Amino acid sequence: MQSKWNELNEQFAALYQKGQYAEAGKMVDELLKEGEATFENEHPDLAASLNNIGEVFKALGDYSKAETFHQKALSIREKMLKPDDPEIASSLNNMAVLYKMQGKLYKAEAFHKRALEIKEKIFESDHPEIALSLNNLGVTYKSNGQLHEAEKLYLRALEIREKRLGPEHQDVATTLNNLALLYDSQGNYAEAETLFCRSLNIMQKTHARDHLEVAIAKNNLGSVLKAQAKYDEAETLYKQALTIKEKVFGEESLQVAVLLISLAELYKAQGNLPAAEQLLNRSREIHEKLLGPDHPEVATPLNHLAALHKAQGRFKDAEALYKQALRITERNLTPTHPNVAAALNNLAVLYDSRGRHAEAEPLYKRALVIIEEAHGPNHPSVASLMYNIAGLCKNQGDFPEAVTYYKRSLEIREYALGPDHYSVIAVLRSLAKLYRSVGQENEGKKYADRARAIRKKFGT
Repeated sequence: MQSKWNELNEQFAALYQKGQYAEAGKMVDELLKEGEATFENEHPDLAASLNNIGEVFKALGDYSKAETFHQKALSIREKMLKPDDPEIASSLNNMAVLYKMQGKLYKAEAFHKRALEIKEKIFESDHPEIALSLNNLGVTYKSNGQLHEAEKLYLRALEIREKRLGPEHQDVATTLNNLALLYDSQGNYAEAETLFCRSLNIMQKTHARDHLEVAIAKNNLGSVLKAQAKYDEAETLYKQALTIKEKVFGEESLQVAVLLISLAELYKAQGNLPAAEQLLNRSREIHEKLLGPDHPEVATPLNHLAALHKAQGRFKDAEALYKQALRITERNLTPTHPNVAAALNNLAVLYDSRGRHAEAEPLYKRALVIIEEAHGPNHPSVASLMYNIAGLCKNQGDFPEAVTYYKRSLEIREYALGPDHYSVIAVLRSLAKLYRSVGQENEGKKYADRARAIRKKFGT
């Protein structure tokens, strides 16, 4: 019986590795039946299989089922293994990743911390496994807006990996990449570009030219180059990454579909809207074909396509797509998921820009409640929503409320990102313009001068 189960398990794992999640999902019932008959529900090998099933359902967007199987795997491991077994830490990590995808960031943080505690008991303080958990916890901190805490963990993980694995190990490249993503999110593009370049050089030395990790590194470097308006260099890297992913996964894969969005956004930034639209439509088609039209990940190309239509002046088309993305997101995710807030904000911004302020206001306010609950009051996403609400108040002629929201947005950005972060400039300029519009020239000048001082530091 065990040989039959092994055969099924290998087939299942192969489908998962190829990204054929729907096909793998069809094997779940048979695999479970055979596994339970073989192991009587209590065996570490069964736990490993349950963990893989959880990963498939996670990839399919069925987070409820994914959580069920990951929890079963964790329960078996906690019952059958010692409390400080690395397999338990692995299960805790998988649960944390799942919670992060569901927007349950505090739960994700708690599980990552539990995994780290186990590893600190069984490994030396500079063991690569410690670095792995530090890296994972850092990713969660970054998502939760705890950027300074994330940076500390990344730097510690980098120090361990460089010491124990050497400066050109692929795990070093991974940490460099994550640190670069952090700096990118802070607007520190020059530092991010340096780290992305170093990460890519390591990946190219440790992997074949057409390896997936090389494609990911090229994609990330392309993104920070795009942010600096280095469009030709970015396009070259995006296309190289796309060629690799098409070769590895096929032209109609989710990995390709996601990269098509990045390339489309580059063309949009260059003003080549028809090319951008063609790529976004192709990405949407792939998403819907592989996942179905109501999968939560389908909302991603819909939102990008809606934003493009807005830029084209096709406001009715944009509204229809934003509403479709919101429906999909609300149907598949919890009411307090950050993606729901993002979808509400997108639709509100469209309404606000069209003068439909009364329709925009409740969407903004609902999104703000969700983001504050999900991330806490000092997250950069909270600052962005407050900035948008301030603009709405200004458009409605409510000067005191506009000032209140602009200043709160400014406080959060200064706290979370630093007083000289590039995104602070937009708030300072808005405050300057607002004060000047009501004749308070001296107050307006104070904010305008500070905005110019920050821009000077960036050399712009």
